[in-house]
Amino acid sequence: MKNPPCIKSKRGFTLIELLIAVSVIGLMAAMAIPTFLKVTANSRAAAFARDIRTLSAASETYIMESGMWPPDTTSGVFPSEMAGYFAQRFFETKTPMGGRWDYELYDSGVTSAVGVYQPTLTEEDLLKADSIMDDGSLTSGQFRKLGDDRYYWVIAD
Repeated sequence: MKNPPCIKSKRGFTLIELLIAVSVIGLMAAMAIPTFLKVTANSRAAAFARDIRTLSAASETYIMESGMWPPDTTSGVFPSEMAGYFAQRFFETKTPMGGRWDYELYDSGVTSAVGVYQPTLTEEDLLKADSIMDDGSLTSGQFRKLGDDRYYWVIAD
């Protein structure tokens, strides 16, 4: 019996084809990653602006009802006097900018303020948040940099 003639079949990709495909995927990823990071930073800034407005409104309601300023606590520690104005769980989790929520009372040159201590994102990201909720400057307006790693919404000067 005679063996059938060998038929060469092309079953797969050549090394060159694979390298080209991987290169194209790499270029597409290189273009997409900066856009993704920008969108992520913008959404964090918007979430932070929303959250600090919520804390500020709750603080102002507390002031109107009790006649006192919100108490100064250790960063990330829920002030028990604020129970019922917002959730303890919310205050004790990290902010959208990283770091911990904090109240200041007669400290850092202000009477009362609420903000973030030791954010993990850059000052540029905090400027984005400032431009969403205030005047776009960390040295003026209600949202300010009060010290190293301290960014607060000033309730009262």
